[in-house]
Amino acid sequence: MYNLLVVDDEKYAVEAILNCIDWESIGVTGLFSAYGVGSAKEQLNANPIDIIVCDIEMPGSNGLQLLEWVNEHKPGTLTIFFTGHANFAYAQQAIQLGGFDYLLKPVKHKQIAEVVSRACEKLQQERDRRDYSERYEKYAQLWETQKPLLWEKFCRDMLESRVMPTKERLAQAIAAYGLPITPDTRVRPILLSVEEFREAFSKRDEEILEYALLKSAEEMFLIARRGAVIRDSGGIQFVLLYEDEHAPEGRELADVCQAYMRASSEYFYCRLSCYIGEQAPIGGLAETYHALLEMEQSNVATSESVLFLRDVGFERSSRRQVQAPTDIDWAEWTVLFEAGKKTELMERVNAAFKELAAQTVTHESLEAVYYLLLHMVYHVSHRKGWSAKEVVGAKLLGGEGSATRSLARLRSWVERMLTAGMEYYSQHEGDHRANIEKIKKYIQEHIRDVNREDIAAHVYLNSAYLSRLFKKETGQSLMDFIILAKINQAKILLTETHRKISDIGGALGYENFSYFGKVFKKTVGITPQEYRKRYQGIVG
Repeated sequence: MYNLLVVDDEKYAVEAILNCIDWESIGVTGLFSAYGVGSAKEQLNANPIDIIVCDIEMPGSNGLQLLEWVNEHKPGTLTIFFTGHANFAYAQQAIQLGGFDYLLKPVKHKQIAEVVSRACEKLQQERDRRDYSERYEKYAQLWETQKPLLWEKFCRDMLESRVMPTKERLAQAIAAYGLPITPDTRVRPILLSVEEFREAFSKRDEEILEYALLKSAEEMFLIARRGAVIRDSGGIQFVLLYEDEHAPEGRELADVCQAYMRASSEYFYCRLSCYIGEQAPIGGLAETYHALLEMEQSNVATSESVLFLRDVGFERSSRRQVQAPTDIDWAEWTVLFEAGKKTELMERVNAAFKELAAQTVTHESLEAVYYLLLHMVYHVSHRKGWSAKEVVGAKLLGGEGSATRSLARLRSWVERMLTAGMEYYSQHEGDHRANIEKIKKYIQEHIRDVNREDIAAHVYLNSAYLSRLFKKETGQSLMDFIILAKINQAKILLTETHRKISDIGGALGYENFSYFGKVFKKTVGITPQEYRKRYQGIVG
């Protein structure tokens, strides 16, 4: 509920406003009066006033001078003015000073009630925003102090195939990290794809909000369920649900995802989609992980959705826990493959297969080499920003049955896979840069109403993937680039035209004048008014 102060040098006007409106019905419970600027300041210092209804023209100090004082000493208070037709310029000045609204005399009580009701709604929005800020600061403090957990490192290693998927290796890692799982535990991964933040946040703010989203996912997905919520090395968040009697299935799982999406939208100004994978043994988790990444990247038609991997025809092979060769330096292979060092990599391949040929080769060892190489190709492709299917083709990715029949067939498959990947990377090295330039041009041409969904549609990319690609290629978030483009255009209009500042903000998509001023000052360091005063006539 809110407190209202009515200020007018005519006592009967004040009493009429206080007594002829049902204030409680619109949320006002505290009523105060003043008959000049001096007594108004006394009331404001003595009482928590939320809204002022004030005449502009009064003897001595006028209402505009009171507003200047309020802006400095009581910035959370909203001011509504009365003004006469002959002094309409006063109203314009009031709005420039941040007044909430103005009414032309003679004023009906119904008009006053309607404007004050709108002011109450705005104050409620500000209260909601403050509540959000308190939650934000809570998560910010956790984010600043939280140390990486060992189980998160383990899960990343499993997703990105940095741990050999043998029972022995898994048992050693699980024991070392003290995890509540076994090598036989089955896990269902869910990719949480952040598609858009509806507000303009700084890079640090977005990172804190992403951390808040992670903690919120822990609270919602892991109630009475075992699992973990992690980020992979690319910053994408995954829920990992361990299979047990409490693990949700089908409709129940979709309902949890929908509830999480609603909560993320309401509390964290975020639009996202959930991509639900199939259960897989912990040692075979990387396969489903890569399939979810491919699924997200190829989804350009829907947003804010719950999508099941099984609905797109993904079939996970019944992969056993096998003993992988330990004499292959997979980290070195990955570096050479990513760098396009074909000669050096093929030397390693030849040496490895020569060693394998001298050993007793089993189908299990061939299968292990096949999967580790497959995951290396997926991992590097995703790091570079491409779909693995796009890089090497569906035929090579799905060639397990043929590739693992013999050592010779596996060697041929390895050589073809690595060659196809490196040739694709070499030929398409400039594709991302071309897309980035296309995105930047689109933003400049649609500066007023530009948004991430429209940009993604323009370049035929998934919106969440688009943001990651833009940041990877430019080192700057897409939202930061959009804000900077708008502010740079505002600078030009401020110095090279005489358009009203509010009109300039509106032309750049900022319908709220005070919000435009806030964003401008945060970016430039001074207000639009100060910038125009300082640079108009100099820049040209």
